[in-house]
Amino acid sequence: MTDLSAAPVSRRTVLKGAALGGVATFIAACTGTKTGASPSASAAASAAPSSSAVAGASATPAEPTPVPSPTGPLMFANWPAYIDLAGKAGDEGAYAPGSSPTLEDFQKQYGVKVDYQEKIGDNNAFVETIKPALVAGLATGWDLMVLTDWMASKIVTNGWAEKIDQSSVPNCVANVADSLKGYPWDPNMDYHYPWQSGMTGVGYNVKTLTENNIAEPTKIADLWNIPADKLTFLTEARDTFGLALLKLGIDANPETVTTDDLQKVADDIQPLVDKGLRFTGNEYLQDFAQKKVWAAMVWSGDLASSGGEDDRFIVPEEGVLIWTDNMLIPKGAANKYTAELMMNYVYDPKVAAQIAAYVYYVSPVKGAADEIKALDESAATNPLLFPDAATIAKQHSFQALSDEQESTMNDLFATLSGL
Repeated sequence: MTDLSAAPVSRRTVLKGAALGGVATFIAACTGTKTGASPSASAAASAAPSSSAVAGASATPAEPTPVPSPTGPLMFANWPAYIDLAGKAGDEGAYAPGSSPTLEDFQKQYGVKVDYQEKIGDNNAFVETIKPALVAGLATGWDLMVLTDWMASKIVTNGWAEKIDQSSVPNCVANVADSLKGYPWDPNMDYHYPWQSGMTGVGYNVKTLTENNIAEPTKIADLWNIPADKLTFLTEARDTFGLALLKLGIDANPETVTTDDLQKVADDIQPLVDKGLRFTGNEYLQDFAQKKVWAAMVWSGDLASSGGEDDRFIVPEEGVLIWTDNMLIPKGAANKYTAELMMNYVYDPKVAAQIAAYVYYVSPVKGAADEIKALDESAATNPLLFPDAATIAKQHSFQALSDEQESTMNDLFATLSGL
């Protein structure tokens, strides 16, 4: 077990000082080769004028290719605790309009409003709200959205994402981590660019466990020793089933997981459900704050950026899940070019470092590791952003399920959760 959040002193320092080393290993495995130079933040350059020679006449330059103008407001749907914040919002870990330096700087640079909303707490639940429009070929009302690998792949393969004009996103082209390239569902990144990567593990509140004479968990299995009505697992079925597979000693590898394995997970969780276990998305942050929850399956950066001073995230002994959330432009977006500008903007290494230093997730941007040192020296060696070799060895990806596996898992999860 690796404790990534020992000895916190405030909400924004929950995980600072917990550096475990292994930065070089992490960079090689997760962020690719670093680059010292940042390309221009300009989203697109005008095409160079061309000329054609006409017999007996002077060459006449052609009209330059027009550069689009930003339009807005940019409707941006993201997960809670997933953008840098300042002031009161930063202290409280709750987004409010005007509280994100990154969004405010973008608005000033491009003269367009960003309507940023923390609308995504669960991939399925969010996509269900826009699926009727996507199926009907209508605009969803969003220009940019952030979805996890497996859902992003569905959006792309169903033809529900706008194709990105790569000339509008030079920062993305130059700075995306090499390890995140070449996904089979979008090998050339025509439709997506990663937002952040992270881990799914175990979170708990030290104070409430101590007050109730319960030992701090070191394993996923220890969650089964905590009162079920003080637990939450995730509405993301892949996360809940993936961790539960590891708890049972089953490798969470989609290539080897069987229907019987998934049934074993459901059978193992059912007694907890009978005793009051709930399933949530990011709402567990509020549950922790209100002491409704003592321990939970959680996403790695949440308790770092928005948790209380007694909250902890650990890499349990059995292992963790690794995943990536991705930016996509839904089909029919009214402000596609502005969405591309935002993609390009957050792939400037300095901006990427600013976001990573607050949210404490893994940045997909080459050069961010170098830039983050100037903002938060401890972040440059924090194991949540830069896991050591031992943590990397414990990472499992339970994303690429077959249709049969997904159908079985979803049916079992629906029976457990009622969702």
